[in-house]
Amino acid sequence: MRLSYNCSSCKKENHLKTNAQDRYAFLQEYGDYDFKEKCKHCGNVTKKSINRLYAEPNKIILIGGLVLGIVVTLFLLQFSFISLLTLTIPIGVWVNQNNKTSIFNKSRVK
Repeated sequence: MRLSYNCSSCKKENHLKTNAQDRYAFLQEYGDYDFKEKCKHCGNVTKKSINRLYAEPNKIILIGGLVLGIVVTLFLLQFSFISLLTLTIPIGVWVNQNNKTSIFNKSRVK
């Protein structure tokens, strides 16, 4: 899951690196309802509220799950064995990412 916000001056999307699973964990990590972040595009320092952040699925993790599913499928093909469980690896990763982003986007800090 990647946390994103839009810069107020150039309107471009910026991303934050954090391990927070929801807004409350992000609040504990940053310690204040508002945080200052420098735009990576225009260099403007803006003050943003935690509630202005939104989460989106991390594409690197999704691609990693797909590659893992393909590798496991190819490994099992050597033994003439195909399992439907190998198809559930990328689907499981995708569902997990969507659940995490949904939980983050639904929660609000007052």
